Amino acid sequence: MYTWWQSDRSLNTYQEMLASFNTARWPHKGKPVNQNWRMFKKGDAIRIVCQGYGTEPLADITPDNIITFVAKDSHIINMSQSYVSSFYRWFPFVINRHRKGLYRIRHTKDVDAKIHEKTKDSGDRYAVYSTFNSVMNSGPSYFSGIQFNLLTGECLNQKPDDKFIEIPAKRKEWRQMLTAYKKGLKARAKVHALDAIALEVIKEREKSKNSYHARQPDWSSEEWLDCLQESMTTLDFPKHLLKGFIESSMSNNGWGRQSEVPTVDELIKTVDRIFADLSIPLRRRFKVFQSEGHDERTAEKHRYGGYKLEAS
Repeated sequence: MYTWWQSDRSLNTYQEMLASFNTARWPHKGKPVNQNWRMFKKGDAIRIVCQGYGTEPLADITPDNIITFVAKDSHIINMSQSYVSSFYRWFPFVINRHRKGLYRIRHTKDVDAKIHEKTKDSGDRYAVYSTFNSVMNSGPSYFSGIQFNLLTGECLNQKPDDKFIEIPAKRKEWRQMLTAYKKGLKARAKVHALDAIALEVIKEREKSKNSYHARQPDWSSEEWLDCLQESMTTLDFPKHLLKGFIESSMSNNGWGRQSEVPTVDELIKTVDRIFADLSIPLRRRFKVFQSEGHDERTAEKHRYGGYKLEAS
């Protein structure tokens, strides 16, 4: 079986890491493992530190060969290319992206055992490739504080995957409210009731010093979520909210078209996209969930470059 995740350079135990650290020229500066990771001594423990975009503690290894990952989930996401593509070359762990914002981690011994179990009766020499993702996707999800036994590869505190469970009656209310609200928005777009507001946006942009910069709301901010919640509850469509939808639509147009009145189709697609991105935070506000699972946090993509709602 081709086990590409095994590496003869990997530091697999506390003793191997300590022996490597003891060769450091300047122990207070740590022992470099490669360009991304460096080991330090913290009491009797070995601390692995990531030195990518900013220095971040990754994991602590104690003399009993227990490793505790201390890095935040956001660190793994931001440095995912390094962790997914090369971490297993230096330490005995495979990290794999399952879906947006969710990463799985397994010890290489555990990966070996699970894949061997699934492919032992297969005559297909390439079965390991088709099996790898399913094995990783059923493994522990990464979180700050997850622990493994380096000698056995066992995860000591795996968390069960949570799922979003909706309250049926609340879900029905939510769907009816969302349908009615989007219908009202789209009806206004279809009769071109938003064109006059779009022309105002264009004139404001032409007067701006940064007229070439497209503006759109930070829909993930509490102020805009408050505004949407109130608007959906009352079925009222205030001008500043309609202006926000128009700006979002215009900002998605290609260069040279960001000063044009958006078409009906563009406005409808924008409305659908925004409500898809805000589905979880809005359902949370309307108390639709009985319990919550992994949040891909799609709403946060509006945060970058988006403006906050100003008091009117």
